[in-house]
This record gives sequence, C-alpha cells and structure tokens, in this order.
Amino acid sequence: MKKKTPKIPETLVEQTLQWVLDEEDRELVCSNISQEDLSDSFLEKLILSKCVVTRCTFARSHMMKADCTDVRFVNCDFSNVDLSESLFHRVEFIDCKFIGSQFTNAHMSHSTFTNCVLNVSNFIDVTLKGTQFVRSSLRQVNVAHAKIKQLTLDTCDIDECSFHETSLKGVDISTCTYHSFQASQDLLAGLIVSKEQAIGFARLLGLTVKDEM
Repeated sequence: MKKKTPKIPETLVEQTLQWVLDEEDRELVCSNISQEDLSDSFLEKLILSKCVVTRCTFARSHMMKADCTDVRFVNCDFSNVDLSESLFHRVEFIDCKFIGSQFTNAHMSHSTFTNCVLNVSNFIDVTLKGTQFVRSSLRQVNVAHAKIKQLTLDTCDIDECSFHETSLKGVDISTCTYHSFQASQDLLAGLIVSKEQAIGFARLLGLTVKDEM
C-alpha cells in the first residue's frame, strides 16, 4: 500500500495551542506549534489542519472529538489522553507516546505511527483504514470490535496484544515480535504470519505440531 503523507505547506505560522483553551472555536490551520505543556487540559473538539506539532505534552488531557487532517506530530506525549470519537486523516505520529490512551470510536485513515509507544492503549469500536504502525510498541494493546482495512504492522512489538471480535484478514504480522497474542479464533482467517508464528497459531487452534526428524 502506498503511503499517503500529510499535505503541509512549507511556510507555517508560529502559533500556540494555549490560547484556544478558552475559545469556543478551537481551530488552527497552517500552524507550527512547539514545546508546549498542555497536560491535564480540556481540548475537546480541537481542529488542526496542515500543522506541525513538535515536543508538546498532552498527558492526561481530554481531547475527545478532535479533528486532525494533514498534521505531523513529532516527539509528543499523549499518555493517558482520551481521544475518543476523534478523526485522523493523513496524520503522522513520529516518536510519540500513547501509553494508556483511549481511542474509542476513533476513525483513522491513511495515518502512520512511527517509532511510537502505544502500550496498554485501547482501540474499541475504532476504524483503521490505511493505517500503518512502524517500529512501534503495542504491548498489551486492546483492540475490540474494530473495522480494519489495509492495516500495516511493520516490525512492531505486539506482545500480549489482543484483537477481540475483529477480523484480521489481510493483516501481516510476520515481522512483528510477541510471546503471547490473543485473537478471536473465528476471525483469524487471512492473517499473514511467518513460518515460526504459524506453529504457535496452530497450537492456538488446538493442533498438535510434530517436529520432523
């Protein structure tokens, strides 16, 4: 699948997110935002378009119903942030933290997580379309009742990751590492795995694997 990168103009206006905290219209366009601490903030319905956000902290903030299009986040902390019902289209997350974050009912299309940590995050009733996770940690991530289309997991740590009531058809985890992995057995059809991983899945399905002499 061809990667679709954010369409961001070369010239951006230096801006701050701090001023939108008390504004009813929380929208920033063509802005460069950097080195802000917005921990424990209320940022519901934040709208970002054609922006670059660098070294910002949003830890424990409420960011429900955010709407981000053509945005690049670099080295930002979203740990324990509620991103429920948010929309992400052509968004890049690079070197970002999402430890314990909530993506319930979020919709992601053509977005990429690179070198990110998403451990213990929840993706419930989420839509992931053309979304890529590259060299990222998804340990103990919970995915349930998700709609997945063209999901890429490239060289990720998915140890103790769980996929419940989620079809994994066409998902390739052959380059990923894990010790344990949970998924609805009736929705495993079409999952792409390595030869070594196939043995583990055979045992998951109750098959006995004999070593050839």
